[in-house]
Amino acid sequence: MAQNVYSLNVVGYINIPLVEGFNFVANQLDYDGTGMNNTVANVLGTNLPVKTVVYTYANGTFSSSAYVAPKGGGTPAWSTPSLALNPGQGAIISVAAGQLSGTSSNLTIVGQVDQGSLVNTNLASGGGYSLVSSIVPLAGGITSVLGYTPAVSDAVYQFSAASQSYLPADSYVAGKGGGAPAWTPAEPSISVGQGFFLNSHTTSAWSNYFQVQ
Repeated sequence: MAQNVYSLNVVGYINIPLVEGFNFVANQLDYDGTGMNNTVANVLGTNLPVKTVVYTYANGTFSSSAYVAPKGGGTPAWSTPSLALNPGQGAIISVAAGQLSGTSSNLTIVGQVDQGSLVNTNLASGGGYSLVSSIVPLAGGITSVLGYTPAVSDAVYQFSAASQSYLPADSYVAGKGGGAPAWTPAEPSISVGQGFFLNSHTTSAWSNYFQVQ
């Protein structure tokens, strides 16, 4: 009789469609399982168009790395290859006009799925804006599926790559609902590979348990 087999390590990949302009994305896989090498150079590699710029945001500060070719020609490289892009951290990828062969292209991220009891430490220290994502590659409600516990007045801001703008329907506030804060007008639904801005408070928390068997 066949026995159940449980894997300690699960390797997967995520395809994220990109358009020319701004794309809010996320790395939700650990590059090599160590948690130490999730950098732009490792996670994004060389499969993005030249002149692409990646932005991260934490504690009120933007950081960036550009994928550019040396003057006079040569192999393109990242200007800041060590820029961190960890699971649970969002990023903005800016693709220059005319750099995609069509109207869209896929970014493929490969790595190991984090499992067990997980805490997203990428929220702004002391509250405030942060560019984040779910640690685990799941899609669904930010609270009901992805485990985020909001405080009153927390807000999620999602960006539409198609219209290159924030949409009113993509801004959500957790308000006083006669008990635990309730999202209004509805609970935000987050896609796999999606980054977004979160305005959180000191009492907000994001923890989840995820296990693949």
